[in-house]
Amino acid sequence: MKKEIMKHNWDFILYEENGKKTIDVAFYNSFADFTREFKLQEDEFNYDFEQLKVLAEDIRKNYDKYKDREIE
Repeated sequence: MKKEIMKHNWDFILYEENGKKTIDVAFYNSFADFTREFKLQEDEFNYDFEQLKVLAEDIRKNYDKYKDREIE
């Protein structure tokens, strides 16, 4: 079962399921708001709140860098 670990409204939600962590990142454009889910790498598993905020922003700004980690 997917468990919510940490949340920053309108930014990201961190989940854990079966020992793996994922992050839902909020994206915004002029037509709609939506989220995309990405796998965290092992070195990101212990990120604190501030580090996750930075990661979420980096994912939004550099989507192509992270799209191979996106869960569809």
